[in-house]
Amino acid sequence: MRKKLANANAAPPVSAGRRTVVLALHLDIAALVGGIYEVAARAGWTVLNLRYFEMKVPQDCRPDGVLFRLGPDDGPVVRRFLRLGVPVVQIDDLLRPKRCCCVVEDRRAGGRAAAEHFAERGFRNMAYLHSDNYPDTRFSPLCQGFVERARALGAQTHLIAVQRPGRIFPWNRTKLLAEVFRKEISGLPLPLGIFTYHDAMAIRICQFCRAVGLSVPEQVAVLGRGNDSYQCDFARMPLSSVDPNFEAQGRDAAELLEGLMAGRAAPAKSILIPPTGVVTRRSTDVLALPDVDTARALRHMWEHLAEPLGVRDIADAVAMSRRKLERHFRAHLGRSVNEELNRKRIERSRELLTGTKLSANDIARQVGFRTETYFFRIFRQAMGTTPKKYRLAQTTRLGGAEDAGPTPPVGPVSLPPGQAGRK
Repeated sequence: MRKKLANANAAPPVSAGRRTVVLALHLDIAALVGGIYEVAARAGWTVLNLRYFEMKVPQDCRPDGVLFRLGPDDGPVVRRFLRLGVPVVQIDDLLRPKRCCCVVEDRRAGGRAAAEHFAERGFRNMAYLHSDNYPDTRFSPLCQGFVERARALGAQTHLIAVQRPGRIFPWNRTKLLAEVFRKEISGLPLPLGIFTYHDAMAIRICQFCRAVGLSVPEQVAVLGRGNDSYQCDFARMPLSSVDPNFEAQGRDAAELLEGLMAGRAAPAKSILIPPTGVVTRRSTDVLALPDVDTARALRHMWEHLAEPLGVRDIADAVAMSRRKLERHFRAHLGRSVNEELNRKRIERSRELLTGTKLSANDIARQVGFRTETYFFRIFRQAMGTTPKKYRLAQTTRLGGAEDAGPTPPVGPVSLPPGQAGRK
């Protein structure tokens, strides 16, 4: 019995000819782990997850390489990895040891994507919420990229915080922190787009807005970073988020390690992984308008695209007269209610054509066009091409098919005047 207990922490036996890779993660991110194991399966690795070995490499294990993503307090663990004399790759740059390759999220690009997301929705006032009591300089490029891009796009930018040195409050003091938040944004013009460094912080911002009587997203649009689907999809206010592309980060880190173990030279600099973009959910799915009633009408319209909506339906939903609703749309958007409805339906159909394999007929119905023929006509008028050719061109742009002809426009949809109506 003693012998069995003594060997409880021994590494599992390794098949001959298979490389053994040590994996040390202080936090499991599903997409990141998925990218790593995709390469592990292809390369035939044996993976030794140190989570089950008290973050120590078993004495009877002689790994061929190490992948790790650990916290700032784990320096001693990393130093032990480096003493093993095998290739070591760090995912991210929480620690900066010498003699270690890094595969890093391109945070500056993430900040730029956030600013562009707000700008596309018409926001001319933006803020970055940071935390002075969280001395993590890794997020400085995120803030810098956001501010620089927002200003280049003509937006006013502001830096705000709810936690500062000397006034640190427990996060469960929601009312107190909401009051600090109210003071921070009290002098800022609305509508306002707020970006922050983490999804959890963005969810708190939505709570603060609710506590001080601000409507999300009509008055304050909130954008996080990380795209944790469990947090973002199931939050009280479903959260839009910059997707850092963790899957590619894990995959590229594992492929780099495979190359190093095969004898290839290490890269001279860290490998930067750009974000996939912003995943839009309700917290930013709005156009920036000074009139809250019009913004709420847009919100109702966008949430019920698949339904046979008419101007009267939308007006009733926000307790406005039809004439007043049309007047507000003309004044704030420069187009009629039905023109905006078709514009949004075409925008959504583009997303489905690029991101799914649904047929054009299914897409037409999902976005509210009752016949495929009418969908084709409105799509061609808006985009200058057919749905099929648009999908093929986007596949080519993303690395798929080879001969799709000229690439159609991918910017905001602008329907010709008079393309109102519904069918």
